[in-house]
Amino acid sequence: MNTKIKLYITIFFASCLTSCSNYLDVKPLDSFTGDAIFSDLKLTETYVNKRYTEIRDGFGNLGLRYVSDEAYHNFNSGNPYLYNRGEVTADQFGDYSTWNAYYEAIKNCNIFFDNIDKLKADKGQVDRLNGEMIFLRAFFYADLVSRFGGVPLITKTFDLNSDMMVPRNSYDECIDFIVKELDKAAGLLPLSYEGKDFGRATKGAALALKSRVTLYAASPYWNPSNDKAKWQKAADAAKAVLDLNQYQLDANYKQLFTSNKSKEIIFMKQFNTEFGHSFDWTDSPNGFTGWSRTCVLQDMVDAYEMEDGSMPSAQAYADGKPWENREPRFYASIVCDGQQFRGREIEFYVSSTGNRVNSGKDSEFGIDDWNASKTHYTIRKFMDESLRNPWNDKSAQPWIYMRLGEIYLNYAETQYQLGNEEVARTYINKIRERARGGKAGVLPAITSTGAALLGKIQQERRVELAFEDHRFFDVRRWKIAEQTENKPARKITIVRDDQTKKKSYKIEVLQERKFFPQHYLLPIPRSEIQRNALLKQNPSYD
Repeated sequence: MNTKIKLYITIFFASCLTSCSNYLDVKPLDSFTGDAIFSDLKLTETYVNKRYTEIRDGFGNLGLRYVSDEAYHNFNSGNPYLYNRGEVTADQFGDYSTWNAYYEAIKNCNIFFDNIDKLKADKGQVDRLNGEMIFLRAFFYADLVSRFGGVPLITKTFDLNSDMMVPRNSYDECIDFIVKELDKAAGLLPLSYEGKDFGRATKGAALALKSRVTLYAASPYWNPSNDKAKWQKAADAAKAVLDLNQYQLDANYKQLFTSNKSKEIIFMKQFNTEFGHSFDWTDSPNGFTGWSRTCVLQDMVDAYEMEDGSMPSAQAYADGKPWENREPRFYASIVCDGQQFRGREIEFYVSSTGNRVNSGKDSEFGIDDWNASKTHYTIRKFMDESLRNPWNDKSAQPWIYMRLGEIYLNYAETQYQLGNEEVARTYINKIRERARGGKAGVLPAITSTGAALLGKIQQERRVELAFEDHRFFDVRRWKIAEQTENKPARKITIVRDDQTKKKSYKIEVLQERKFFPQHYLLPIPRSEIQRNALLKQNPSYD
């Protein structure tokens, strides 16, 4: 889709140059937007394509793994340390707030809706474009609501005569709006696309986003009375995706994230080798001249079960076998000392005498020192390990926003909350069956009941969806962030004896972390509050 977007943008600017060749004849911008773009199908498609690029993905500095208990950002780009240290305020929120970016995107969607009636095209094409834009606007609102709670619902563009003092809608009003919009989009969008349109929003994408939105709305933070009707709505939304019979779990968990052709993917952002990203180099260990940007935390490492279903013990580190016999998703997701990665063994260890020559090439005494992982772990998930030419090979893996694995987990959680524990176990065990990777006797089926089953569901979600921008929202909607985010971020230090070559392991604190009750929601930027007297700030940010 990226090549197509570039082609249409080229057409768009060529049109600009042609129509504006005589600068005395330039039309007003609003006239140009309404008449020139929306009277031409190609330019209208270009306008829609551009909106897809406004969705953030997790490959850059603003992945939510850095502001959760999954990872530490090696360089603080975007200021995730504000979140880690509990220092977020209405004046200090780094780049992790989507308020300005997504309201800009919503404005661009509203321009489309204000002008689409000008397009004279086949009804099917117009319906599809409408469906895509309804979905995209709902996506932007769903993200805003998940971060801020109720937000102003703006569905028309403002002009100079508009009253711009707009109050916040309630959380429930926002959810009702988003759900209705997604139902509308699902009715307009096809089940799938082929050829040049592959990757656009589909009926399944609309229904999958509805599943996520209704799940969040039914969860403890937003549903303190545990209203079962909300859980039923979330269950029905997840089941609607399953009933499409359009998706299937990918047999290979690791490869799922490296190809846009997986049958598990419901909605993604696509890249290619011409218009790619650099995740494979920003996040590889420094021994590959990578930046080790995602420093995986020790608690995330130890969230992965042993093959027999037990949790890792401290004794394994004392015995010098800290990462043996872990479940397969561990090895598909995290790079540890001693593993094979990109064609060689990883060396995060340091010399027992501090000798740089005897320290590992991926350590702080290695090829580079400024870009070594401070936790001595890096991320493996999403990596294309066939790439070998640092900073020249571009990464083409898609960023997956929604996939069938998430829907199984959504459905399991809703069924548990509705008292259907057998169904919940069935869907969790489908995820675990795939996670075994064909290995017999690994990851025993979950048989738990009651509160223990809920714990297993939450644990499975943490591991299966690791680093996919879910954990930040999950710990908030479950109301457990005051436990998960109020813990020190820990690392491991690996020392290799210069003489015996034997390694020892010590778990240490890397960063003290704090989380206060107001941080369940993000602050609305103070500049927005100052501009709009009707805009009420979230609690404890005044």
